[in-house]
Amino acid sequence: MTKSLFTIATLAVLLVFTSAYYTTPADGRVGYQAPILTEDNEAGSFALSQLRGNYVVVSFWSSSQPKSRISNLQLDRATRMSDIQHVSVNMDESEALYRQVATVDGLRSQWQWHCDSAAQDKLRRTWRQGSEYCSFLVDPEGRIIQKDPTPQDLAQL
Repeated sequence: MTKSLFTIATLAVLLVFTSAYYTTPADGRVGYQAPILTEDNEAGSFALSQLRGNYVVVSFWSSSQPKSRISNLQLDRATRMSDIQHVSVNMDESEALYRQVATVDGLRSQWQWHCDSAAQDKLRRTWRQGSEYCSFLVDPEGRIIQKDPTPQDLAQL
């Protein structure tokens, strides 16, 4: 009897200590930790983890998909006068085309990034981008709390 109690107590202690180190796995779905996102350009480098503690909208878009381009533009405008950060990742094949579109749309360059074609497939998989690009709202703890937020959704935060 004493041996059984000792075994149960040991297992309970192990369970308590190991569960304290469990974190939600990173996945591009609502309720999960946002996957790692790092980008580099001539202005410097960026990591999504740098914005921990803030609400962040991560937009993936391409000029070949008008819906994603318009959504990116609307989210960029909606976050300008708020505490919400907007990180935009362009998935165009041509960086020159991306730069022209960003200039025409008047996008803030600080949080605009062009993803090179070598990294696009990995980002599509980890952020679960299907045939249409989408955006994600990430909470201050780094969890995805909404897919395709609207400017009205952001105004409620």
